[in-house]
Amino acid sequence: MAIDNGSDPDAARRDAALRGLGLHEAADAALDAIAAEVAKQAAVIARIPYLPSAMVNWRTAEEQFFGGLHVATGGLDGATADDIPRHMELEDGWCPKVVRRKLAYPLDDVRDSSRWVGNPVANALGIRAYLGAPVFDPEDPSLVLGSVCVVDTVERPWGPEGLTLIKNVALEITAYVSRR
Repeated sequence: MAIDNGSDPDAARRDAALRGLGLHEAADAALDAIAAEVAKQAAVIARIPYLPSAMVNWRTAEEQFFGGLHVATGGLDGATADDIPRHMELEDGWCPKVVRRKLAYPLDDVRDSSRWVGNPVANALGIRAYLGAPVFDPEDPSLVLGSVCVVDTVERPWGPEGLTLIKNVALEITAYVSRR
């Protein structure tokens, strides 16, 4: 069941910006490292005894693309980094909501909202907690290029520290994109 995240008036501008920056289809080792680092920091903040999964997610006109990816220690509901494709349906998951809202979005338990019941990502990978923030275009601060997020298969109280962390990492990614 697809999730209706509403219209996306910035889709064409975002897609053009991602293509212009060369971010729309290539995995980036530096973004993989940022994803691994945010997973490590989130584990400390939320007192997780392992590293959760984290992604840097670019939202193109056709799909979502993980330019940066770190899969949880021990896999994500049994899936390892080799099993997780870097492409995802345009409206699946919670990142489309972050992109449209242009705000960070903490979900301590994704099942708390009936809106997310039937979310293909939650069901396929067993995700129960989500923490994401928008990544803005350094050339156009009103345009969100994508998001950075941490997910886990167990409910997590991210708290104010988690929200601060994910927002700061989003700023770090914007700065990285600016330097490319």
